[in-house]
Amino acid sequence: MNDQMIPKVILHEHVEGSITPVMAHQLAQKNNIPFPSTLCYKSGQYNAKEYKNGRYLYDESKFEEFINTYDTVSSFLKDPEDYYSITYDFLNRNAKQGLIYCELFLSPYHICTTEVNGKLIWDKERFNKTLFYMDKAIIKVQNDYDITVRYHVIGVRHLGAKVVYDTLCFIQQNHHPFITGFNIAGNEMAGHFDDFKDAHKLATQLNLKKSYHAGEIDSDESIIQALKHGAIRIGHGIRAIENKALICELVEKKITLEIALTSNRILVNELHGDIYQHPIRQLYDQGVRITLNTDDAGIFGTDIEKEYSIAQSIFAFSRLELLDITLCGIQAAFVEDMVKSRLTEQVLLCFSSDDRQLLKKFINDKKYHPAIIERFLEYQKLLLAIPVN
Repeated sequence: MNDQMIPKVILHEHVEGSITPVMAHQLAQKNNIPFPSTLCYKSGQYNAKEYKNGRYLYDESKFEEFINTYDTVSSFLKDPEDYYSITYDFLNRNAKQGLIYCELFLSPYHICTTEVNGKLIWDKERFNKTLFYMDKAIIKVQNDYDITVRYHVIGVRHLGAKVVYDTLCFIQQNHHPFITGFNIAGNEMAGHFDDFKDAHKLATQLNLKKSYHAGEIDSDESIIQALKHGAIRIGHGIRAIENKALICELVEKKITLEIALTSNRILVNELHGDIYQHPIRQLYDQGVRITLNTDDAGIFGTDIEKEYSIAQSIFAFSRLELLDITLCGIQAAFVEDMVKSRLTEQVLLCFSSDDRQLLKKFINDKKYHPAIIERFLEYQKLLLAIPVN
């Protein structure tokens, strides 16, 4: 990583959603699966500079078309070795752009279940073998880049409370040291967080930290309910902008929002496909801790460099603010404190003398919300022990 590159963090990426059109073609060919002619734009029909790895073809205004595309792409994964390919491709691509920490979302339901006579069968061997290959991909990327990776288990809410609970029961019997988080994801409009009480309780018993999808498609009330059931991060959460009391609660409790600009622009109807209507700047300026994420990088044609670039070019986030966003991500990471300290120091080492001067200026002129000033003061204190870059 060069001195001027901003270290980056991803707290929110669904591993199946990371599959690019290029990778999808490779998987389909390997597994002898017909590749639908309507799945992707053809060469020359899209901006190849913006979509470096191809572009999927679906109506961005229709959520169900996104889901269909996701399901089609996921169906190209036929064996555990395929997860090695997609994990390596995603992590390697983003590590080149400065990614130092990533949390990948895993859905055991998608990885290892089959239905036999109406009964769901969980394949322990297939799941463990899949994670073995994903671990192997991580190690290979780590040979070239200084990157740390952890896993989240996804409970798919629109499959019902029983499947979500059974997912955690399965993990209870198939522990993996990199699984540090639990996430309720899927269609936000399906069910209520109260429906998943058994899963909330079991996740706590398993010491899995909670980050729940809320406030993207559903209202700000869904965020309130996610917090009630123990979420300490919120996947997306942009509807919080509609509720001043909720914003105050997020700030006070230091809840971090996992914002994905490209994904939100496409999926959130209220934005009408207009990135300029996204509330990221207002949320940040009101003191809410935010991170930048890719969500489904392959399907949305994005990567972490693109997300940071959008924040900078469209929402005027400065270099210092982007460093703050990265540090917020590390502080909210579901990882051991020792690793957090190491990653924090890694980011602070990237503070130039100009960054330090700007930090001092912003602290003194009180331009920012008190919650941001508090973070800046902590960085300033930690920087005293680190030589100027």
